[in-house]
Amino acid sequence: MNSDPNVGVGYGVRVFLINNGKKSDPFFEYAPYRFRMFAQYFNTTKNRQYQDISFDAPYIFDTKWRLRGDLIYDTNPNTLYYGIGERSLETLSYQERNQSGGEVVRNATYHEREKNIYFTRPGGPGDPVDFQGTNYSGFPNNDAFRVTDRMYNRYDIRSPQANLSGEHIFFGGLVRAVAGIRVSQNIIKIFDGQFVKSTDPLTEGTPFSNSGITPNGKTKVTEDAEAGKIIGANGGNVKSVRFGLVLDTRDLEPDPNRGMFVEATYEKVAKAFGSDFQYSKYFTQVKLFYSPFPKVFDKLVIAGRGAFGLTEGDAPFFEYRNLWSTEGGITGLGGLRTLRGYKQDRFAGKAMGWGNIELRWKFFDFNIAGQHFALNLVPFMDFGRVWDDEHNVGLKDYKYSRGLGFRIAWNQSTILMLDYAVSKEDKQVFMNFNHIF
Repeated sequence: MNSDPNVGVGYGVRVFLINNGKKSDPFFEYAPYRFRMFAQYFNTTKNRQYQDISFDAPYIFDTKWRLRGDLIYDTNPNTLYYGIGERSLETLSYQERNQSGGEVVRNATYHEREKNIYFTRPGGPGDPVDFQGTNYSGFPNNDAFRVTDRMYNRYDIRSPQANLSGEHIFFGGLVRAVAGIRVSQNIIKIFDGQFVKSTDPLTEGTPFSNSGITPNGKTKVTEDAEAGKIIGANGGNVKSVRFGLVLDTRDLEPDPNRGMFVEATYEKVAKAFGSDFQYSKYFTQVKLFYSPFPKVFDKLVIAGRGAFGLTEGDAPFFEYRNLWSTEGGITGLGGLRTLRGYKQDRFAGKAMGWGNIELRWKFFDFNIAGQHFALNLVPFMDFGRVWDDEHNVGLKDYKYSRGLGFRIAWNQSTILMLDYAVSKEDKQVFMNFNHIF
């Protein structure tokens, strides 16, 4: 179970099949298991689904190769889109009660803006209406024709995909080389003309409220597609090859006290592979962990991460947010894994950079029924931004968030986390598993 402000409270189940092997196996002392499979069902109160069948075999066939594979169905009807590149960095604004001629409020918070774009406004020729799956537009300006902009910055993406990778270790596991493939179909649904809940600007908050459902106006995805700013508004197939190189000196992967993790990855998407698009992705990140006073504190760790991603070529708009790490996918700037004080995918662009700094302090530990638990406080700061071009990268105009986290380490390897984050734009609470890096 977890909780995310944008997608709701999550719930699900995961069933494992694990073979630990025999003590006579040549890599028994190093391998966490001979092979592991699991099947996962996951959904949220806002219908964000992530179904997964996963396979992992370290030291497969008694070699230094590790084989991993996933079959995934990923769908999110709450995906945010504020544009691609530096224009997505603009502060939020809205017109009072979503009315033409209303006072323009700038530097707004996310919740203030959401509340106001829920209000209906007079529709016009550019506002579509969905009828039995077909959009109709061209209606004359008329105060009786009402639309809302509630879903202006949202779209629905459904992505069945398959991933397969092989990993080889060198120098006793300190260095890993990874190669893999990804095959995905991306189905995009936009909310132009869809009937959604809305509020009446005149009667809302009074005993005479007649708020109900009205058509949603033209969305930002449609506006940017019609303006030629993006491609991929109708979805498409993405097929790629991946390569990565990793240096890992962490003393304990789930909850390190010291060491570093450095990786560089490359992903090539090509029409020659059967993809509908042609582009390349580069990603690198450095994670550092340091215990400054090991003789004074049982656990006090300064943890830091810096990351940078670049997309080159003709990428669809929904792929700019996706970066490939050998430890798992990273999606957009904002949300739990990058900038915790901003909504998931709040910022996306050709070039994306961010960092995180945490102080992880264990203040209490105890045992129950043979299980060890350690309680940790984690003050943190996140920062990041996007650029239209990698040559524009600099140290100015970053977005910042800060907050406080609480962690429960269960037998070291299982981390339960609760984070509260604040930015100029939002306040968010997250519940999930594992450190964010």
